[in-house]
Amino acid sequence: MKNNVEKYRKEKGMSQQELADESEVSRNTISNLERGLVTNVGYKTMNNISKALGKEVSEIFFKE
Repeated sequence: MKNNVEKYRKEKGMSQQELADESEVSRNTISNLERGLVTNVGYKTMNNISKALGKEVSEIFFKE
């Protein structure tokens, strides 16, 4: 699954750990998402990350 987690995280000036803390998603999951190693992401995870980044789920996970 192509996503824009890294792009928006860096735009916001956050580290992976800061995003993990704010979204309540593990840093390992954030890292794996950014590297494209995770292809099956639950809605709760997508929603938590999008809220932490101040973006819509579709903007982060469904736009290239």
